[in-house]
Amino acid sequence: MRSMSSRTAPKKPARAAGKRPRKRENTRARLVEAAADVIATKGIAATRIDDVVGEAGFTRGAFYSNYSSLQEVLTEAIIARANALMERVTAAVEAMEAPTMESLMEMLDSIRPEARAIHLLTSEYTLYRLRHPDSPQMAAGREELIARFSEIIEKVLARMGRRPAVSTTSLADVICLLYLDSVVNQPARSAGSAAAPPAQVPPSDASTSTYEVIEAVLLGLSEPVEASPGVGSPT
Repeated sequence: MRSMSSRTAPKKPARAAGKRPRKRENTRARLVEAAADVIATKGIAATRIDDVVGEAGFTRGAFYSNYSSLQEVLTEAIIARANALMERVTAAVEAMEAPTMESLMEMLDSIRPEARAIHLLTSEYTLYRLRHPDSPQMAAGREELIARFSEIIEKVLARMGRRPAVSTTSLADVICLLYLDSVVNQPARSAGSAAAPPAQVPPSDASTSTYEVIEAVLLGLSEPVEASPGVGSPT
């Protein structure tokens, strides 16, 4: 009997230890989503920790056991939402056998609501950093996202039979800026269309002209890939 007890006893703390990390991850995820929603609506200057924990259904103790400030949870919210958006864009590009400018613009149009939400959060972060230059930077997260977007652009161009004529990172930066400009100029939805799918919300004239500029930049700063001559071919 003692030997059976000794074999089963160690399993209990193992199960408990496995639950704690999952519970902590779930708590952090709910706090991140709550902070993103509240800050996007009110702005970080008007947001209080009580607002975030109230939205998430937690106490202040739960917040401070995971984060030290609103700025920290905002940084994590930006990275989490941007990573989710990059995953969606990557999946959309992978599904395109032969990307065209029209299919790319349709894809960009479909992610406008998510991009707009992220742009709100990054704008709040930028304003806070300008007012508090000694606050921690989010450089590592931004570099990772630009690197992922650069890979997507390179893959899209390759499938179009083209290659970048400039640094892919520079190209990604320019396209991001142009796209965010179109996101800012997107007209707000009316109350009657709030539940409509994103694809049913037409872009403004400003965003349409921006898409034309994106197309010009993407094609103008890339070049066709010439087939390499085979072995023995004349040079």
